[in-house]
Amino acid sequence: MANEEVRKVLEIIKNVRIGMVTTQSQGKIVSRPLTVVESTDEGDLWFFASADTDIVREFETQDLVNVSFSGSKEWVSVSGRASVVRDVSKKQELWNSMVETFAAAGPQSPETVLLRVDSQSAEYWENPGGAASLIASWVKQKITGSAATPGDSNTVEL
Repeated sequence: MANEEVRKVLEIIKNVRIGMVTTQSQGKIVSRPLTVVESTDEGDLWFFASADTDIVREFETQDLVNVSFSGSKEWVSVSGRASVVRDVSKKQELWNSMVETFAAAGPQSPETVLLRVDSQSAEYWENPGGAASLIASWVKQKITGSAATPGDSNTVEL
């Protein structure tokens, strides 16, 4: 994957690490923070979870999800397909000491599962100047009438 736009998306994800995973639950849209344990070169995202949780049930019953990442100068929203992975060898491969804090049962336990998001597309926004740059751009737009230039954005197929 040599596409520069895709590299931008992956870099934002790796820098931010905690994504708000959005699912549908009982007719509502729900978002929860999860830490990415791996993001592949294709943009797929992996998270650990406890098997007996609402988010796991939601991943099992409807597969369309969104994961958003927000840094101080960069943002990305990833749309993809959800799945629950119970493969012990994959859990062991991705296991680390930080995961143990939230999944004490360990990678061999059926109580610990992986959530996979097969990323299909992403939209990103970058503003190297951060919030101050955004405010300055808005003020300039109000004073001069010229279009605001809040930074770079694009939609990327993954």
